[in-house]
Amino acid sequence: MANVRDFGARGDGKNDDTTSIVHAIAKGDGHVVFPRGDYVITRPLHVALAMHGRIAVEGAGGTARILMNGPGPAFHLVGTHSRSALPDHVQEPVWHKERMPTIRGLEIVGGHPQADGIRSEGAMQPTFQHLLIRRVRHGIHLANRDRNVLVSDCHIYHNAGIGIFLDRVNLHQTNIHGNHISYCKQGGIVITASEIRNLQICSNDIEYNHDLKADASADVLFDCRDGTVREGTITGNTIQAVRTPGGANVRFLGAKDHPNAVGLFAIAGNLLGSQSRVLDLRACRAVAVTGNSIYSGYQHALWAEDCEHLVLGNNTIDHNPEYRGTSTDQVVLRNCRNVNWTGGIIQHTRPATDAVNASMEIAGCQNVSVTGLQIVGARVHGIAVDNSSVVRIADCTIRGAADDKTYRAALSVAKTCGHMMVTNNMLGRGSDGEWSMPRELGQAIGNAMV
Repeated sequence: MANVRDFGARGDGKNDDTTSIVHAIAKGDGHVVFPRGDYVITRPLHVALAMHGRIAVEGAGGTARILMNGPGPAFHLVGTHSRSALPDHVQEPVWHKERMPTIRGLEIVGGHPQADGIRSEGAMQPTFQHLLIRRVRHGIHLANRDRNVLVSDCHIYHNAGIGIFLDRVNLHQTNIHGNHISYCKQGGIVITASEIRNLQICSNDIEYNHDLKADASADVLFDCRDGTVREGTITGNTIQAVRTPGGANVRFLGAKDHPNAVGLFAIAGNLLGSQSRVLDLRACRAVAVTGNSIYSGYQHALWAEDCEHLVLGNNTIDHNPEYRGTSTDQVVLRNCRNVNWTGGIIQHTRPATDAVNASMEIAGCQNVSVTGLQIVGARVHGIAVDNSSVVRIADCTIRGAADDKTYRAALSVAKTCGHMMVTNNMLGRGSDGEWSMPRELGQAIGNAMV
């Protein structure tokens, strides 16, 4: 074990310990330990894994602090792995010298505007555990190519940039679980211009990652306008923020001319809310959104645009009674096709933040089925359908609030629609009568007015 104190590091929070720590990494046996103390560094601790060999860096159970007072990452791991995670693709020197570089039990604090926490590239099985990373730019920055990344039980808190940043990376098999990722201005977990497969984001608390001065913010952002992200889950997390301009809790951005760029994802069993848009899905394919508790989408609980093959349902869209204020919580499906919404409740109990025509808007869509949904306290119209075809609304309960004089009808269907079926619903009466669907557009069978 290489104790950095044995190589001259003082850990007094004043003297520059960079050179001593570099010697400990280079000359030690790969197990580098920081005893309790505050260790000042002024340049990145560069670890070329092929040269240094297997390495684990530990901070004595979190009692050691690294003060990064220079630009760049406090720890920079660089490996040589350049292919996939298939056993035949991992060269023997990687298994012998580079696998599973581990950093755990440390606090990393930024003391420079361009200071980062950890950067990893070309690493096989990098493992980051029990870390506190704060006041840096980016907390954990994954770049170029990594494989089988684990980030667990970390506090990534109050950073100027991104909490966990997957930046132009070719990365398969990543687990991010059990972390607090909060108050990072440019996003909690952000992916840009990458090729990502098999990404699991589970059991994290991802909160308040926003910038009130920015044009847009997101706690979780997959930007696939240049790149792809497919095959993964966002499950069992709490993801919440405050209303910000252009803000979203979870935002997927695909490319309209490449509808397969982002998708094959399950968003399930999360608590999501307190943002302008809770879920913002653009040009996605094969996304399942189910079993979530969604609250206070100040403008939209869900916005899905140019998406295909969406499975939505059994979500609750409501509010937290402890939080005051208005919230619109509208659901919008725009220019989507092959959508199945089954079950769930949309319950409006507060005045709307913005004026809307309907609780659910279906516009420019094809092959949409909405079944078993309850819309309680509908806004103006429960469901408004426009310029859409092959739409089925069945077994739903759609009612306005008893004292809401702005409520007009449970269902509004424009003449630009075709091939509609409205069957076996409980529809609340409004000023427009039973429903607003011209008879020539389709069938209305077995509905009851209440």
